[in-house]
Amino acid sequence: MNFSFHSYLKRLRSTVIGILIISVLPALFFGINTKLEQKVWQYSINGIMYDVFPDVFDRYMYSMTIFFSALLTGLLAALVLTFITTLLPKFLQRVIYGVLTLLESLPDLFIVVVLQVSVIYIYKATGILVANVSNVYNNPIYLLPILTLAVLPTIQLFKITLLLMKEEQHKPYVTVARAMGLGRLYITLKHVFRNILTSLFQYYKTIFVFMLSNLFIVEYVFNLNGVMFLLLNTQGAAFLVTALIIALPFSVLFEIAENNTASVDERKEEDAA
Repeated sequence: MNFSFHSYLKRLRSTVIGILIISVLPALFFGINTKLEQKVWQYSINGIMYDVFPDVFDRYMYSMTIFFSALLTGLLAALVLTFITTLLPKFLQRVIYGVLTLLESLPDLFIVVVLQVSVIYIYKATGILVANVSNVYNNPIYLLPILTLAVLPTIQLFKITLLLMKEEQHKPYVTVARAMGLGRLYITLKHVFRNILTSLFQYYKTIFVFMLSNLFIVEYVFNLNGVMFLLLNTQGAAFLVTALIIALPFSVLFEIAENNTASVDERKEEDAA
């Protein structure tokens, strides 16, 4: 599959037009306050005025730091847990898979509250503050939001990698490698995990969209004042800029990832033929 820049521009244009329409809807319904015309590149939250630039970009970098740190944490944790689980007996693997299914059904807000209560309990019991549970006086926090945002993706990725691992274990190349006398650990690390990462890449869009939606909840509960907070509390130029700097980089990322996935699938088909 060859990258079509013209087709991508068409999809990008649709995205930008959709954001523009959403950003002007409040003005169409509620009218434009002419007193604020000279302050189009400013926005107000709780009576405090902020400049769109560079404030929006500062909030964006803060939110994306939490987002990608949580994504990397979830991916590494899922791979490590998958590797450990494959070394366990079959009945324990089935138990773990059942527990994962149960945990996956837990609401996002429940996990946030449990982590916050746990930190408070540890502080009361030991006097040790493991992590701040809220962003106070514009003092950014990272540890607890990252862990909270990473929990559900870790569970999802762990469940997916377990299924992919089972599929890989029954493929001919694994049987041949075992027949050659290669150890189980070597086969898993050298070959199986590499193929799992390629297959896991196909779920990138689902994971990204899921984590972005959870980022709303994390920012709200921890009072992070990040980029998602702006989407909920601003309109006009501030909303437009915020929506664009979220949508455009991810649209480029999705386009690149989709073309890489298609190229990998084509190579697999050629090898199979």
